[in-house]
Amino acid sequence: MPPIERRRSPEVVRGVERSFEVKIAGLGGFELRPTRLFLWAGEDREATERIVSLGREPRSLDIPRHEHELRAGAVEVRTLGNPLMTLALAGVHAIRRLTEEPPAPDGPTSPGSSDRA
Repeated sequence: MPPIERRRSPEVVRGVERSFEVKIAGLGGFELRPTRLFLWAGEDREATERIVSLGREPRSLDIPRHEHELRAGAVEVRTLGNPLMTLALAGVHAIRRLTEEPPAPDGPTSPGSSDRA
């Protein structure tokens, strides 16, 4: 089993949303943020990346956070801020998005309404 390498950036990062990223060499990965999910396949993230919006624009970008990295063989994990808080906030945004009413289609806004003026 390959050794686990851990690294914590001594620099404080501000102005960036907290994140939890997992990459598997050659296969791709994902990056979870409270308001977005990034998915990609293969080594070239920019070429295959897909973004799923989970909520509104990011907030709390002025809070200082440290970047942490963990490597074990082909797996690389990077976090900015507390990963449990990132997962919890993303879950809240995803549940809100799933429970929102869908936008009304073009036409009557309710089953009993009519277009008569």
